[in-house]
Amino acid sequence: MLWASAVVVVLIAVTEAVRAMGWVLLLTIAAVVVVLPVAAFLMVRRMGASYRRDALRRAGLDRLDPRRFEELAAELLRRDGFRKVAVIGGAGDRGVDVLGVAPDGARYAIQCKYYTRAVGPGQVRDFVGALQARPYRDHRGVLITSHHLSAEAARMARDHDVVVIDRDRLGDWLLDAYRLGPGRRSPAWLARLRRGREAAEGSPQAGP
Repeated sequence: MLWASAVVVVLIAVTEAVRAMGWVLLLTIAAVVVVLPVAAFLMVRRMGASYRRDALRRAGLDRLDPRRFEELAAELLRRDGFRKVAVIGGAGDRGVDVLGVAPDGARYAIQCKYYTRAVGPGQVRDFVGALQARPYRDHRGVLITSHHLSAEAARMARDHDVVVIDRDRLGDWLLDAYRLGPGRRSPAWLARLRRGREAAEGSPQAGP
């Protein structure tokens, strides 16, 4: 009954508003109510993309090499509170480049793909195979790339529960808007506003 009464009150109020203001004015107000949230959403999305680009530029992502890319990933893990972080990429790494233990004790095995092209399904398949080897069977798999994944590769990663950190998510990670393992995540624009430009300038960077 309470809800029904509220609906009736609203309908009466709308009817009176139409009589008082006319349809043109009412439609104008309705259009503004619809347009403003859409415009705000697009602006926030654009801000987030801009902040990610800035974070990637400050980290010098496009000037790194594969080893320094692995070191950047390791530094971000340490910032997120990971323990026993080790860069093991190289001969005999069996497809795993970085290891770490999350604050909740979960073990992570990370593969870093410093690519200027999309990661394909073959690379994901190889990583999934590496995770099935004895040393990494109890590890959560994470694939980090400086580019993106193809659609087929992304589907394969989802099917095998592999966490993917592509170029966009890496930008969020640098901004502390994304956190690997347990922890709260915030939109890139909110993280940037919360930390301020000066704090964002101090995002982790790869070693020399």
